[in-house]
Amino acid sequence: MNPSPASHIIPSYSVPEIVSKEWFWIRGLKLESIIKILSLFTIIDGYIINQSLPIKKNIRVARIANGEQFDQAYYPYVVGLKIQIVDEETYCTGTLVSPRFVLTAAHCIEGSSFVEVYQTDPRNEDGEKREVIELFMHSLYNDTSFVGDLCLLKISKPFKNITSYANISGNPELFANETSLKCFIFGWGKNETGYPKYRANFASVWVKYGPNACEVPPDNYFIKDIVENTWKDFLCPVPNNRMACIGDSGGALMCQGFLFGITSHGYNYYPEMGHLKTECGDTRVQTRYIFIVIYRDWINNHLHGTSSTLKFNNLMFILISIVRFLLSI
Repeated sequence: MNPSPASHIIPSYSVPEIVSKEWFWIRGLKLESIIKILSLFTIIDGYIINQSLPIKKNIRVARIANGEQFDQAYYPYVVGLKIQIVDEETYCTGTLVSPRFVLTAAHCIEGSSFVEVYQTDPRNEDGEKREVIELFMHSLYNDTSFVGDLCLLKISKPFKNITSYANISGNPELFANETSLKCFIFGWGKNETGYPKYRANFASVWVKYGPNACEVPPDNYFIKDIVENTWKDFLCPVPNNRMACIGDSGGALMCQGFLFGITSHGYNYYPEMGHLKTECGDTRVQTRYIFIVIYRDWINNHLHGTSSTLKFNNLMFILISIVRFLLSI
């Protein structure tokens, strides 16, 4: 059953590390033996951050756990991303918000050299795809707090058979008096049985918004402070075993038929879990989604070509054209 429809150059950095022998999902790829567990707070599909040391390194972790497959014909705007970072490929999810623009998470694109958008599963090389020709990462993006974890991707040309796009909405007043809304999360990531071909996953979740919407670890003041100081930017599902997993980062959170949020990150909120990695589907994990209505002006400015960046580019184009004309006289 389907739910109801309705410029980037980021420097590299070094970090303190803890070494562990475990299986981890890293940037959408499963790696074995010795891996690096980074610190701060462990993140679903953004960063694994172990809760003690400063961190700054992407490690993709999770896909929709305990979800169901849906027919993409009902949700053609849910697209897959294949991202090249150095010599490694990673996967995320995006949402078409217009014929040429895909909205996703900034942490997915950070450090990338090449990005492709797939109409279906990005692991399916035979699927229709488009090259990303421009990236617009939000200027407020912070890879520790995940504020501004948004990126718009401009594709080379529209997909031929997609005519339906996600509409952005969301009003904080809908969540007044601790009201929860039933919403749906979407992604092309992994579930417990593997990677479904040609079908993406979705799951229903109850979502809250407000200063007390997110669960916080009582014994980790660093995470607690970050969550409490950034609550206005995030929607928080009530923790359960349905959540984003590997490849779902940047995916849609749909509420009342509209695009309310983008999959950002998650962390362990139970006490004494600072030394543990997050497990996809673990009820002790709190996930957070960027509340995109807060960023609607930024999104619309890029979609309609009115941002300062686009204005500057257009002005430069005009000036260059004038110079070329004068030189040709």
